[in-house]
Amino acid sequence: MKKNIWLIIALTSISISGLSQRGPGNPRLRNIMGIKDSVALQDTLLQLQNSTTEADLQLLISYYSTKQETEKVTAINKLIKKRFPNGNTAFNELAERIYNEKDPEENEKNYQEMAKRFGKQSGFNLDASRYFVAVTYLGKNKPAKVLEYLNMIQNEEYKTRAFSYAARESIGTGDYILGEQLIRKTFTDLKGDTTGRGMDEFSRILSELLFLNGKYDEGFSYAKNIFDKKSKQTSVGVTQLAVTYLNYLIKLKKYVEAYPDMLQQLNEGNASPLIKQSFKDAYVAVNGSEKGFHELQEKINSQLLLKIQQDIAKKIIDTPAYNFVAKDISGKTVRLSDYYGKVVILDFWATWCGPCKASFPKMQLAVNKYKNDPGVEFLFIHTWERTGTATTDAQKYIEANKYTFNVLMDLKDATTGSNDAATGFKLNGIPAKFIIDKKGHVRFKSTGNTAGGEDAFLTEMDVMISMTKAGG
Repeated sequence: MKKNIWLIIALTSISISGLSQRGPGNPRLRNIMGIKDSVALQDTLLQLQNSTTEADLQLLISYYSTKQETEKVTAINKLIKKRFPNGNTAFNELAERIYNEKDPEENEKNYQEMAKRFGKQSGFNLDASRYFVAVTYLGKNKPAKVLEYLNMIQNEEYKTRAFSYAARESIGTGDYILGEQLIRKTFTDLKGDTTGRGMDEFSRILSELLFLNGKYDEGFSYAKNIFDKKSKQTSVGVTQLAVTYLNYLIKLKKYVEAYPDMLQQLNEGNASPLIKQSFKDAYVAVNGSEKGFHELQEKINSQLLLKIQQDIAKKIIDTPAYNFVAKDISGKTVRLSDYYGKVVILDFWATWCGPCKASFPKMQLAVNKYKNDPGVEFLFIHTWERTGTATTDAQKYIEANKYTFNVLMDLKDATTGSNDAATGFKLNGIPAKFIIDKKGHVRFKSTGNTAGGEDAFLTEMDVMISMTKAGG
């Protein structure tokens, strides 16, 4: 779920006194760093450590952090929590917990704890945490809870924007009706002011939600306005704005205007199901009849295949693959060599990796296509875990999204601190994909999520698997 980190900085209460102790620009820190006499320095540090002011201890943390004395930083952090159980550090720790929590009921408990401990203290702003609790309820069929926490926000300017941010997040959770309600609240609060900061983004969000709710006539004007402006004041790029605008043109049967972009998307293999479904109607609208339509389709497909074959041929390699050891979800130990004799597609991923998860719908299409081919195996290797519950997290994510993936857990070695498969394949980022031939040699590799559409992706996968079969 996308979140705005600046909201925490701006609206989570970190007191001015606490913030002023941090960073090299702090004059108090510069003064301490400038003390040359070791005895005077130790006296100063001791005075800070014995201080009854949390800001002094935060200053001490800044000093030890600058000196990279991590053990002392940890010790002073513990001292702060003990001496100031309801101070800035404790508040920020709880705010971070709310920011990261995904379970709405757990997050509500976190917020109740925050309100009890800090709600009546001056200097603490709970608005950002109220927003983050609200968005954890999106997609859970709990609109009343979303509205409850958004309406608890006290800063009126922030509340207006928080409703729009929650509306944007609703798109990813499928909460379209509620999302439209939320973004309309933002427009109501603006009272007709269309010149304010963020208006382009508000209009974009409304256009997306109106499209998803089937209100094409109303939403088209918003989509056209943003597309025509090629606005940079939105959370998406010009390409995505063009996609939304094209979708509206198709739904409103403005085929003559839509046809050139539809044809381009098909030629590039990036056509959406909506484009493919409507292309024949658009062709007839432009050309007056179906004559030549099937020939055009065949030409598009053959040219796309030829282009991809030429591009893929330049990328083929032949290096021995690392024979990693990993565990599947049930805890069974497996090795890459267990799959020798097959073409193996490795997909390195993690539950915290957005681009990894964004690629999964297309990977599921590939898995479906080859599920009856005994000579092809897909292995989805979860690596670089960040929690102690990585196996459970991975299993829950796969099951929740109904993916039929064979998942292996590349867990961190307790002794070396490394992930065996990731280290062996020398990963420098994820998602990372490798296609291994029957003899255990890497024939193709890539890092990052493909920006192509389903047709281009599946054609690329077909070509790489075919070449690997032939060469292995």
